[in-house]
Amino acid sequence: MMLANDITADVELVRSMVAKYFSIYDVKVSYESVKMLVRPDETMLESNFESLRQDMKAKGFVPIISYSGGEHAVTVMRLPQGKKRNLWINRSLLVITFLTTTLAGMLLWSDYSGSPEFLTVDNILNGAVFFAIPLMAILGIHELSHYFMSKRHKVDASLPYFIPSIPPFGTFGAFISMRDPMPSRRALVDIGIAGPLGGLAVTIPVALVGLFLTANGHAVEGTIGQAGAMYVVIQPLYQLLSLLVPMADNMALHPTAFAAWVGFLVTAINLLPVGQLDGGHVARGLLGDKAKYLGYATFIALILVAMLYDGWFLFALLVFFLGLNHPAPLNDISKLPKRTLALGTAGLLLLTVTFVPQPIIMVTPDYSFEMTALGGNNTTVAAGGMAVFQVFINNTGNIDNDLRLTLEDVPRNWSASLFLSNSSAVDATNVLDLSLDYKTNATVIVQMQLPGDLSEITRDISLVAKGTGAEKVQVLTVSVV
Repeated sequence: MMLANDITADVELVRSMVAKYFSIYDVKVSYESVKMLVRPDETMLESNFESLRQDMKAKGFVPIISYSGGEHAVTVMRLPQGKKRNLWINRSLLVITFLTTTLAGMLLWSDYSGSPEFLTVDNILNGAVFFAIPLMAILGIHELSHYFMSKRHKVDASLPYFIPSIPPFGTFGAFISMRDPMPSRRALVDIGIAGPLGGLAVTIPVALVGLFLTANGHAVEGTIGQAGAMYVVIQPLYQLLSLLVPMADNMALHPTAFAAWVGFLVTAINLLPVGQLDGGHVARGLLGDKAKYLGYATFIALILVAMLYDGWFLFALLVFFLGLNHPAPLNDISKLPKRTLALGTAGLLLLTVTFVPQPIIMVTPDYSFEMTALGGNNTTVAAGGMAVFQVFINNTGNIDNDLRLTLEDVPRNWSASLFLSNSSAVDATNVLDLSLDYKTNATVIVQMQLPGDLSEITRDISLVAKGTGAEKVQVLTVSVV
């Protein structure tokens, strides 16, 4: 609201401040603002407006410069009063997030090292050193880069607020609060791109250290476990860095390498050119009002990739509710310097090497197996003879499987039994329990003693194998002559 106690004094103060930098030829006063038509010096427009912004900020006003219908206008409004800052909130969130990321690191380290004990001093230290500290350094430098670039453009901003969360990340990231409106398109680009570039400058060395530790670690062994497993998809830039660190196949990902993966993921998310994400700042600075079309396209793309990873759908909803359009800066008419244009364009291109459509793949336990009769599933024997089959059973799933094998449809006067090929017939039984480990197989012998008074007949016997999540039936045909 423009009016305080003396509107005439306010209008005169505002007019005199604008006249210091711009030639005024008309003044229009409303209840909420003062609008002045001006004739600017095009070569000095940006610097003069920035000086005016600083002068007015000290007096509690904010100017906006616009161009429409062949006329330049400076509109001045009261600067909204911000709340008093409380650094204890920043400090408390910093400590809490360090604790939650350390907890996440402890879980990661316990899984990586195979340690059966969780609450140990070594596990706490390793969780903090190998995960919490690298990850918080990435997030912290990202936000501090925004903070210091804001200071450079004389935009009031808060120190970082960290957001604690539960494992596997232990944090939802961090953010800074902008206390001033963005002054110009150049400030939008510089402040917006500073965070991803600063965070990336830390993520890359953390990734190299993580890859080195991974290469000198151990290979992945065993099954995924009954709870399933989470696989991460390595980003293109991360894959490129991995070429610098030779390693064997199937190496277990070190927690530090995972921290770097999170850093690349955060970079990609922030670079999405929509709303008030970092990429949205940069796009608005580069493209002006046309950036909204890129924002709409990005939102639609998020909905589409949500078919691969449902986490993108939740993020798309968050972006939608926060707003797909980016507000205009106070000075939306000054052209960008070539350096800023190049920096912003290069920054947005980083999205192509840090974004993956499906960052996380959840793998559920697969209890599938195959059953094949070696030498065929039919045999011909004489009455009173012994019918013998060899059945090969192969675990084709991703987890250990416990099977129970039984024979069905066996005539009453036939004697049938089962035993493993690597055991003796004296171990034969009617019901065979078989533990088939991941990537292993076994051969089962099926034998049937036929009575001597049989005439010519053909019978189908079913060997049924029931596992935790699957069932197979092998039909065995016996022909009597």
